[in-house]
Amino acid sequence: MITGNLEYVMSSFPHLHFQNSDEERIRVFSVLRKYAGPLGEEKSIIAILDEEAGKFLTSRASHILKQITLEDIHKEVFQHSKNKVLSAFSAYVHRLKKDIEQLRISRKKRLDASMAKKQPLPLLPGTPLEEEIQLLKMQWEKLDGLSIGHYTDFGALIIYKLKLLLLLRWWSFDQKKGFENFLHITKKD
Repeated sequence: MITGNLEYVMSSFPHLHFQNSDEERIRVFSVLRKYAGPLGEEKSIIAILDEEAGKFLTSRASHILKQITLEDIHKEVFQHSKNKVLSAFSAYVHRLKKDIEQLRISRKKRLDASMAKKQPLPLLPGTPLEEEIQLLKMQWEKLDGLSIGHYTDFGALIIYKLKLLLLLRWWSFDQKKGFENFLHITKKD
């Protein structure tokens, strides 16, 4: 399924750190953009990753890799995947979404801590942005755990793509725009 060239490509991708700094962004973007060549400015970083890695995968594996998004990773198709990394992370995100739902319900009902049976998530109370970053960090740590034993195989590539997607999500947050959206949503007519 995977040729030795995938080892080289994966080792030449930038190492990812759970950081939100200009230096980290520039490093990751500049290395991945080099793969795209002169027309790379038009492609997203994820498209570049999918295309470059796809050169060394079977058509089926390449198709699976391209389907992976944060919006869809919890879906049953991924939970029932034959790839253990993909199915484990998908099931984790599915449970995480259920726990977030329970947390929101408990907050909505304003249950005090003595009445709540168990906090569904080890989430420190904070702003929605701070809590979202905590959730991203939890997913990152799950991927770190799943990476044990996966260095240059398809599972490692899946982990890499998911980590990159988590970083891109974090890096896309705009506190000012988010606050404006919050004010708009909570504004009473």
